[in-house]
Amino acid sequence: MNDMILLFDFDGTLHNTKHLYGCAFRKGYDMLVAEGFAPEHYYADDDVSKYLGVNAPDMWNSFMPDLPEEMKHKASMRIGEELINGILNGQAVLYDGVTEVLDKLRETGFRLMILSNCRCAYMDAHRKALSLDKYFEDYFCAEEYSFIPKEDIFRHIRSKYPDESFIMIGDRASDIEVGKKNSIPTVGCLYGFAAPHELDGADRLASSPFDILRCVSL
Repeated sequence: MNDMILLFDFDGTLHNTKHLYGCAFRKGYDMLVAEGFAPEHYYADDDVSKYLGVNAPDMWNSFMPDLPEEMKHKASMRIGEELINGILNGQAVLYDGVTEVLDKLRETGFRLMILSNCRCAYMDAHRKALSLDKYFEDYFCAEEYSFIPKEDIFRHIRSKYPDESFIMIGDRASDIEVGKKNSIPTVGCLYGFAAPHELDGADRLASSPFDILRCVSL
């Protein structure tokens, strides 16, 4: 048994979000087209998967930096609504093997928590739809912290659990930064949505969810 906390990213690490997000993104973009703020264009799931795991303000500042702030917010809210509709309609899908891996980690004595760049309602919908509370004892969503970077949110986590050791597990550079800025080990998930070389700074790399079992024996 051990008392180490495994801090998981969600989208691209546990949850295969690509199609769910693609559908919601297109609804939000179509709204911008209808209101005259964007040209007609079809974005495939692969076109927008690079934004998965990126917090909403950073996503819009990268995708359409000149869009008025009120429209960024309105489109973001529309995408969020469509994501929750998709979750409630059964479109939320964990990667193959994730539940088996989480069961094994808990049996081994690890404590499991989630740190995500998502909104609270999004996580709450997944908690219910995917019965996540069977595995995870705490959740930290970027919206609760005004979408500050994950490495800064982690300082709040450490203050809540000051005597614990951590490993950060995720598929984006922001997850690896949590480790770099806070001196904790990291596992980069190659099967997620990272660009080539985005996870080069990780302490270990997991090629599949099952590979996480090997990686956390740091």
